[in-house]
Amino acid sequence: MWIRSATKEDLDAVHELLVYTWHATFDDVYGVEKVNAVTSHAHSIDALKKQLAKPYSEFILVDDGADILGMAYASQKDHKLSVLNQLYVHPEHQKKGVGSLLLAEVESAFPGVYALQLEVIEQNQNAVRFYESRGYERTKVIDGCGAMLPGVPVLVLEKSLTGYELAP
Repeated sequence: MWIRSATKEDLDAVHELLVYTWHATFDDVYGVEKVNAVTSHAHSIDALKKQLAKPYSEFILVDDGADILGMAYASQKDHKLSVLNQLYVHPEHQKKGVGSLLLAEVESAFPGVYALQLEVIEQNQNAVRFYESRGYERTKVIDGCGAMLPGVPVLVLEKSLTGYELAP
């Protein structure tokens, strides 16, 4: 496995990964039509292009030389906080270290910030367990996962990034 920065040439494969992973995770919960609506908007090629171009952000992939196994996207909110916006691993490659590799890279990508924050749909208990087992703590629950999934409970988790501070 290799970890690397995403490029424009990767965006079609990243989109396919996101669509596949969302369907595998949420079809039984929200239905195929709702998942299609979310992925066609939030994970569109245009949305991914905007992420790739955003300053103070990190868009990374794990691949095996042939296929993309996982992706993560994070951005720096301010001088104290970065936000993990996305971390997805292909279902066939979950629990094999891909997510841990992505998360470790994102945690070290913003030297000087004090914490990394993320949101995870509360019903996605596999993801909740993953983050909590890596030191993330629940800070609050918000009602609604954007305009696409209103009323869906979302956990906000945060982890201190002590140890990644800039030297004085």
